Amino acid sequence: MSTIDYDPYSHEAMKDPYPLYAAMRKEGKPHFMPKYNGWALARFQDIWDASTKVDENCTFTKGQTPGQVLLGEPVPSTFMTMDAPEHRKWRGLIRHEFTPEGVRESEQRLRELTRELLAPLLKKGEFDVYSDLSNRVTCINAGYNLGLPREDAEKWRGLIDDMLHREEGQVGGGSPRNQAAAGQLFGYFGQYVHELRTNPALAQRYTKIFLEASVDGRTLTDEEMMFYLFSLLVVGSETTPITVAGTFWNLEHNPDQKAAVLKEMAAGKTDLARKAFLETARYDQPTNMLARVAKKDFELNGVQVKAGQPLLFLYASAERDESVYPNPDKFDMYRQPTEKSLMFGHGGHKCLGMHLGVMMGCILVEEILKAVGDYTVVEEKCERLYGEHLSGWGKVTIKFKPHT
Repeated sequence: MSTIDYDPYSHEAMKDPYPLYAAMRKEGKPHFMPKYNGWALARFQDIWDASTKVDENCTFTKGQTPGQVLLGEPVPSTFMTMDAPEHRKWRGLIRHEFTPEGVRESEQRLRELTRELLAPLLKKGEFDVYSDLSNRVTCINAGYNLGLPREDAEKWRGLIDDMLHREEGQVGGGSPRNQAAAGQLFGYFGQYVHELRTNPALAQRYTKIFLEASVDGRTLTDEEMMFYLFSLLVVGSETTPITVAGTFWNLEHNPDQKAAVLKEMAAGKTDLARKAFLETARYDQPTNMLARVAKKDFELNGVQVKAGQPLLFLYASAERDESVYPNPDKFDMYRQPTEKSLMFGHGGHKCLGMHLGVMMGCILVEEILKAVGDYTVVEEKCERLYGEHLSGWGKVTIKFKPHT
């Protein structure tokens, strides 16, 4: 019997889950959570094996976040919460925009946006990598892809952050702060969908695609359109800026690697900056966990999973698995890529935005380093995220020689 008392909503797990993850990996099998009658998968191979047959064994219709699956929080109806083959059909409507070729079409626009927002910050000699720049760029881009007015971007992102905020001891997203933010967001999107129905010519890019879409003879209801807008805005702007901020923290605390990146950047090269970003995504995986529900009985690494039981895919744990990564608790941008990776998930619901996220993240890291050169992290102005779903740095303030 396991002696580890793991609850994803405990203060210990939401503040720093890595010691718990290491202990669960040592168990060598999925960890049973009696409180939720479900399983936490901490080992890389267990998540990989479960993901390989996820369409066969699990349903996404019960949600993907731990709050939806463990606490019964509302589940928006989008392709993210559909099972195959419907999932592939609806997701496929915007697939091209997320292919390597598709994201390259946006590269210059994103680089120009980053430079535009960075310029006034350079005069200050200090800014928060997350909120002052990275979060703004990704949210403005997500809004652009939905055809939403750019001037609302910071307001949306602020509301999203409020919706995801957790106070110490809080279980789930039911606080007044969470509910007020969600209400404002859904109210905004409800009004926007009404305007689109009245004047369809206003619809652009993803919004136009989904507004006009018919799959197997079915079109989206107003409520479903609202859910798509909301979900695509959230997932399009939450994890990349966390990893960008973490990259600057990790380089500061690994001075030899930082010096190597800066030397290469000064020579006009960006390979190491990209490696530092990708190693941060492994070392401090921003998608701490996602959840699934078993739709039938199946065996996984010696345990019997029963239909209806929830499963937590602990990606942040898997990317620190000792059996896959030598010395996994060390940040090492020189680390050789592994044959398999769970950085963006695996299986039928592998992250649609992986290529876009990497490109945006690398652009942000490159443009900041190119502009500021050497920097120091102001540690008293840095803060890690606290919560069950996302992890990493939500505030990393850097100081540098101001531009005149």
